[in-house]
Amino acid sequence: SSGINAEYGSSRYDAFKIHRFVVVVIQHIAICDLMVSVVSVFSRVVSLLANDWVLGNVWKYVAAYGIYYFNGVGLLLISVMTSSKLFLMKFPFRGRTLSTKAGQVSCFSMWAFALVYVIIIMAVDGDDVLFDHRTYDCRLGWSAPIWRRIKPVIVGVYTLIPLMVVVGTTTALLNIARNFAKGRGDSIKWQGMITTILVAAVYCVSILPYIVYTFIGYSGAQFADDPHSFFRTHYNRIVKSFIFINTISNFYIYSLTVESFREFLRTSRLNVFRWGSSANGFTRMSMQNVSSRSTSSRFISWGGSRRSTPINANDK
Repeated sequence: SSGINAEYGSSRYDAFKIHRFVVVVIQHIAICDLMVSVVSVFSRVVSLLANDWVLGNVWKYVAAYGIYYFNGVGLLLISVMTSSKLFLMKFPFRGRTLSTKAGQVSCFSMWAFALVYVIIIMAVDGDDVLFDHRTYDCRLGWSAPIWRRIKPVIVGVYTLIPLMVVVGTTTALLNIARNFAKGRGDSIKWQGMITTILVAAVYCVSILPYIVYTFIGYSGAQFADDPHSFFRTHYNRIVKSFIFINTISNFYIYSLTVESFREFLRTSRLNVFRWGSSANGFTRMSMQNVSSRSTSSRFISWGGSRRSTPINANDK
């Protein structure tokens, strides 16, 4: 019995570390953050500099649909990360069966599930895309009357339910971590726990103002219907920019809490430095070779001109 308890305690202690399943989820979240930067941040910077939309009609649709898609995928992946971490803490023995392949399947399922959201939008009113000067990005117009009935359902399925999962699982993780730390009486490896909790917490903070904005917009308040009010102009810009805190912070969270990610950054930096040094060395060698070949060709040309000079009859 004591051996089983010791093994159980050891397994639960290991559950605090970053599991291979969670690592896969983190990788997908990083890819999603990168896509948000490409689709939305890049578009906003270019539009802000040009003070208008100059990226063409095709990219207008990519930016409008992409921001909804990748933000939705990001929330779903965070809910998978917190849920899987809670599962690992509750059932450490079963957690050993969670493979990398299972993580890939779970993540790709979230990508596919979020794609349904985009397909619904395109089926209802795919051309309702406009450029918004408040945020310097493209967005959906939501002008079709049917959105009054469909949009609340979509928001509930793709935003509220995953967000409640994130909040609930993160709260449970905090309680488990606190109780387990008191029971052991010593330090534990918080690497995986801190990563999961910080990513979830930062996302909740970044999305909360937008949720408040959405609910007030549906409340029927008089100021919410005025397109020139502070709520529809400045507050709209603030809440939509606030969402990018999640995208920006994840890189620093991984850098501070994931040792393997820091090692990856150090290795990548060294590889880039070595590549740059090799490239500079190759360039110098190439320039030296070109210079030596140029000198040789000038010498040969000069020598050839001497040999090709006609011999004067008097020189005989």
